[in-house]
Amino acid sequence: MAALIELRGLTVELPTPSGWIRPVDDVSFAIETGESLGLVGESGSGKSMLALVLMGLLPPGARIHGEAWLAGANGSGSSRVNLLTLPERERVATRGRDIAMIFQEPMTALNPVMRAGAQIAEAVRAHHAGLPREEVNHQVLAALERAAVPEPELRARQYPHQLSGGLRQRVMIAMALAGGAGGDARESSRARGRTAPLTASARGAPRLLIADEPTTALDVTVQKQILELLARLRRDLGLTLLFITHDLGVVAQVADRIAVTYAGRIVEEGPAREVLERPQHPYTAGLLRASPQLARQKLEPIPGTVPSLAALPPGCAFEPRCALRRAECAATMPELRAASPEHRARCILVEEKLEKAIR
Repeated sequence: MAALIELRGLTVELPTPSGWIRPVDDVSFAIETGESLGLVGESGSGKSMLALVLMGLLPPGARIHGEAWLAGANGSGSSRVNLLTLPERERVATRGRDIAMIFQEPMTALNPVMRAGAQIAEAVRAHHAGLPREEVNHQVLAALERAAVPEPELRARQYPHQLSGGLRQRVMIAMALAGGAGGDARESSRARGRTAPLTASARGAPRLLIADEPTTALDVTVQKQILELLARLRRDLGLTLLFITHDLGVVAQVADRIAVTYAGRIVEEGPAREVLERPQHPYTAGLLRASPQLARQKLEPIPGTVPSLAALPPGCAFEPRCALRRAECAATMPELRAASPEHRARCILVEEKLEKAIR
């Protein structure tokens, strides 16, 4: 299957008082159409910054290098475009229509003085200009129902502070779906009629949905509901999903493949089952040991802290915290090495097959 998104050597540099830092450093990967990629790492590892690159929402002063290719609307590789070189007008049109994002912490992402329905209506109008108010309202309710919001007419009239955390997250999902790249909203609405049931396939959705920590601060029950909703939307709408999280337990439920980030770089990438069952990088193994498990009574934290991006070691960024480090680790940054045809890790131990030592 063809890649919907392909990154090549993507690097983001940001100015700081102590000099330029690279929150995203030489990142390359592809996400196939219909696939779910889990991007995993601690806070500050560059996950959210990478998502902002795809959305075209980098902070002022940022420098960006590399390539970020988006396949053509028909899935053709020949008509794909580099998101980093698109004119601003085309970039704005792509945002929400082809690539949409569910931001962290909906209470801060949503406008507190606008009703939920009005905020979703903005997304509809941005990509379906000229729709009459009645049609816009119809699409707002369709988006809310698709996001499994109960009593959508009532919720559309409410403000964010009147909604629970789970409902706010569902409103964010509805907003992300509302500007999708499917057919003309006006024609699809007329074809099905005002009184027909609203269905997930009634109109289009963005081709790539980025979910940035969508289950943070939610209780376990609501977290499970949100994950099930994303899985259903992906199945019903054919969505391609980039799921960002620090929780390996969560990513195991939604991802086909996993990419682990550390200090701005991808340190391991492969099929989800392989990465979780046979990690090839000591950092990935450390994350697994630090995750709660029923069979383990004691958590094993990773010693030390994530290094400052302004003062990274010359070699492997994980070397100061690694129990398996060798002399060459401090001097040389290893390349991604193949552990299997689809599984790679940025560690000199990969070729030695030290799975037992890593676990």
